[in-house]
Amino acid sequence: MNFNIQSLSIIESSKILRQEDLRQLSALSGELQDTFLNVQMFRTRTEMEASILNDLKHPTPDSKYWQSMREQNVMFQELVMLSYEYRKNQVEIKILERKIYNESDELEKELLQIEIEKKQFIGINQERTAKDRIREIREWHEIKESLKPLMTASLIDVNEHQLLSYTARWINQLMGMNEATSISERNNLLGQLDKGLKLCRERGHMKKLYLMFPGKEQIIKELEKGF
Repeated sequence: MNFNIQSLSIIESSKILRQEDLRQLSALSGELQDTFLNVQMFRTRTEMEASILNDLKHPTPDSKYWQSMREQNVMFQELVMLSYEYRKNQVEIKILERKIYNESDELEKELLQIEIEKKQFIGINQERTAKDRIREIREWHEIKESLKPLMTASLIDVNEHQLLSYTARWINQLMGMNEATSISERNNLLGQLDKGLKLCRERGHMKKLYLMFPGKEQIIKELEKGF
């Protein structure tokens, strides 16, 4: 799809630019086409794995899996909504085409043609957006499949893994605190960790928690005593 030939033609016909400006823009046509085709729209695989699924917030394969499921679901729901918007836009184009066919006033026809071209532009971008949403949905699938063999809890009950995952997350966050951490942030974290450790102790999960922090078992034990 050579999108820029059409785009430059639209810009030129609008006469919004001086000829010198238009020549400069035309000289960048190849680069702009490359930008259109390759510009980042949604999360890259690197952002998905290193940023969203970082070990601080998602310290276990189970927590990474369930976060991946949430992200994938949001992306799919947005694709469904985009599909409705795309269908609506296509119908609106047909309505405008019918109007222009029956219109006798030349200026009104020109306005209708402008609206048609604008909606065609919207449609092209919707198609591109849908394609990248599918790409991210597929990559979340690949990430989930890679995590499944590493999981220790249920694939259908999100609650089964959360106590250990959250408690490990709060321990990680506590270890990362420094003098710049606000009092309210510290108190909120300590309250969550206090409850997490108590529940782990009540449900017999402390040994599992120790195994998640090899070499730091004593630190966990000290935290447990502190609460």
